[in-house]
Amino acid sequence: MSVARMHLSRATLIAAILLLVLNGLIWLPALNTPYWGDDYLFLEQARSANLSGDCWLAPFWPEDRIKFWRPLSQESYWRLLDKAFAGAPRLAHGMNLGLLLLASYAVGLLGTALAWACEWTRPADIGILGGLLYGSLALHLLPVHWVSAANSSILALLTALALAAWVAAPRAGRVARPFLLLGMVVLLATALLSKESAVMTPGLMLALSLFVPPGARPGRLEAGYWLAGCLIVGIWLALRSRFAGMADSEYQLALGVNLIRNLASLLSWLMNVPREGLRLVVSGEALLGAAWALAAALPLLLAWAVAARHLRAGLRGRQWLAAVAFVLIAYAPYLPLAWNSYAYYAAVAATLPAILLAHGLARSRALLLGVTLAGLSSLIAVQGTRWLDHPGLIGRARWAEATLAALEREQIPILLLVRRADAQRFYAMGAAGLAWRLGLDPRQVVVVETCPSGVARCLGIDEDGGWAWESPPYAPDPHPDHAQ
Repeated sequence: MSVARMHLSRATLIAAILLLVLNGLIWLPALNTPYWGDDYLFLEQARSANLSGDCWLAPFWPEDRIKFWRPLSQESYWRLLDKAFAGAPRLAHGMNLGLLLLASYAVGLLGTALAWACEWTRPADIGILGGLLYGSLALHLLPVHWVSAANSSILALLTALALAAWVAAPRAGRVARPFLLLGMVVLLATALLSKESAVMTPGLMLALSLFVPPGARPGRLEAGYWLAGCLIVGIWLALRSRFAGMADSEYQLALGVNLIRNLASLLSWLMNVPREGLRLVVSGEALLGAAWALAAALPLLLAWAVAARHLRAGLRGRQWLAAVAFVLIAYAPYLPLAWNSYAYYAAVAATLPAILLAHGLARSRALLLGVTLAGLSSLIAVQGTRWLDHPGLIGRARWAEATLAALEREQIPILLLVRRADAQRFYAMGAAGLAWRLGLDPRQVVVVETCPSGVARCLGIDEDGGWAWESPPYAPDPHPDHAQ
């Protein structure tokens, strides 16, 4: 690739700076998010493993069956956070934000490699814009605001790098070509140890091979390494069947109307429609939810309209079909889910659309308008979610933090019995959160339906989030009258 083709235009530099500012407005407030939900469970497990001096390789070959076998992005990641930051939530969220930055950089490399393979003008412009546009998407809300969702950015990082190596290899030199392909196989294996949906990576490679022109398609050497990748996927599937047990009911698979619902959700995530907006629509606040969803999606749709004129002229029908196939293959593991549907499930599916949007905008005179609209769309979706109180996810996290901070000032019994009226709200802290923040052993926190007799008091948490110490319905007489 010539130096001239790698030189950034003045308009791209300005657009990149503008996107960096918008990304800062979108994501930097996430550093103030407390731990919540599964964070406390993973944090306690990591601290216990570090204090016990457990082997770092143990999660890669667990003795007992576990819900998810993600040794790299879960057990190892949390142990690293505990070792490096001693459980500090601001630094942990900063780590998650750093992972998103790395994933965005990897998407930029993929965009540059794809533009080079397709012989588009100014591939570096497309790469840097594609990476920054990808990093601005609202679907990253949970991976930035919830430390437990770091696996999403890790998967996107490793997958984008593997795909960039795959796309670049056929036109690389004799020396670089085998190293790129070997790196692709290693990255695929690493991604599989981070999240299950990496199993679709060989399919994504085929979709990109269809996308690029015939002269940039893989040859025999690439085919051999691709088969090696498929073999690694097969080995991983066999190991996963041994190590991973049954997941919760939310992760059960079904073939019914859920497929249509999940397809509609995918389109929503790609258009920056906030999940909380959809929740408002189905929970009785349809007007507010629909208005918010439209306000978030419309600017991004307008950005696509700015790019559409150049995309229609620059892409062939085969490339449009390959792009649709890429998105569907990437999201395929989530389409049959019976119930769960989160925006960050589309983290890999969104990579190619972000690159295509960048390709169209880079050739437009309205580049600055397009990136401003895209950034504004994400800001509306993300900031609106941060403003919501319970049952919004971030609002629920703030409630949990305020409650735990108040309880830290209380005198806590050795055995803490907890009666909670709303299991969904309580999940934001959980028994693990109470144990971690109050200095208790996790076995000393027990969730009960009612405060039993024989104890001095229980912690009661009402549906509205208020809490109080409760006495049992009755207590035994410490001095019974045996004369009766």
